[in-house]
Amino acid sequence: MLESEGVSFFMPRSLAAFKDTDDVIGRTVKAQIIKLDPDDNSIVISRRKLFNEERKRKKEIIDQLMQEDTIVEGVIKKITSYGMFVDVGGVDGLVHYNEISYKGPVNPSKLYNEGETVTVKAIAYDKEKRHLSLSIKAVQSDPWKEIEDELEAGDTITVTVSNIEPYGAFVDLGNDIEGFLHISEITWDKNIKNPKDYLTVGEDIDVEVIDVDPEKHKLRVSLKRLLPKPFDEFVKKRKEGEVVTGVVTSLTDFGAFVKIDGVEGLLHNQDTTWEKGVKAKDLFKSGDEVEVKIAKINREDQKISLNRKVLEESPIEKFAMNHRVNDIVKGKVRDVKDFGVFVSLEDGVDALIRNEDLEPLKADELEKGQEIEAAIAAIDTQRDRIRLSVKKLDRLQDQKILESLNQDDSNSLGDLIKDQLKK
Repeated sequence: MLESEGVSFFMPRSLAAFKDTDDVIGRTVKAQIIKLDPDDNSIVISRRKLFNEERKRKKEIIDQLMQEDTIVEGVIKKITSYGMFVDVGGVDGLVHYNEISYKGPVNPSKLYNEGETVTVKAIAYDKEKRHLSLSIKAVQSDPWKEIEDELEAGDTITVTVSNIEPYGAFVDLGNDIEGFLHISEITWDKNIKNPKDYLTVGEDIDVEVIDVDPEKHKLRVSLKRLLPKPFDEFVKKRKEGEVVTGVVTSLTDFGAFVKIDGVEGLLHNQDTTWEKGVKAKDLFKSGDEVEVKIAKINREDQKISLNRKVLEESPIEKFAMNHRVNDIVKGKVRDVKDFGVFVSLEDGVDALIRNEDLEPLKADELEKGQEIEAAIAAIDTQRDRIRLSVKKLDRLQDQKILESLNQDDSNSLGDLIKDQLKK
């Protein structure tokens, strides 16, 4: 038995459509009057018939909605993060955020309000879940089809920055088409950290179309391709051999990258300093200014090689100021190779004794740290190389004996030779 406004109603269990009638006392329910008898003062109602009537009515509405090209108006009942529920003639359907605009997923709360009327089209109905899918963008003409024959790779277009993310920016063409500007296509600067340092939401920019796919609704654009290439500008104003000041941008195990006029060049460890075993990362940190010489500009690979140590006096140049070829020097064995022996001389200078210049010594009998006396065979300051010769040392010593003999007239040649040989 049910009651409303002092009037009692009777609803048979078979028409109640409740799973458990003992759990409905006190609940407010909606039902349909199926029998009214004033003589007996009785009113019979049915929830089941109401449901059946509503189900029938909804089926008719859905069948009508699912007919081709049926467009209706509905009222937004609820807005969620994933879309909007819209009432179309007593039936609720979901407009997923992907079905609001051809731009792609959008936040419905930024575009609509609850209670607002929208024009929609039914695109799918799941009978098992009784789920009706609606679309707003299906009512509109597809702008991607409009640009299919008008836009191609290489075209320059003006767009508006609509959204900026850490990985790039979305740009609006002004007709519900949105393109993507990847962070790598914003600037030629490889060290870009955040697109917001270069772009502002609402800003109009010119970009070049990289790729357009109307079927997949994808458009990729580039800003940097319309900007002057820093390398091209660099080669116009700089040349090999020029000394410039740059800023260290990053350090690696093999050297440092130095930015000059917006272009990075490599300062290799071996070209950083004359000090042995010292790397660029031992001398600099990111942000340091450093004076370097442009050693090489590789236009084909767009690479720049830098050199810092050539701006300082090399140890070999300093060595050459006080030594000449044929001078006799002493050094210690630093390393033994298949082709010869490296010897450390004074002031951190290394010299090479080739195997053919090592006689009468033998490489396999030498030890690291062992002292060797040899004559200077060559000093090449251009290539920073010094060669020594033990073999030449013997010849020089014999020559000195003869020179001393020629200068000493007090003794006979035979006596002097005997005296020298005894020593």
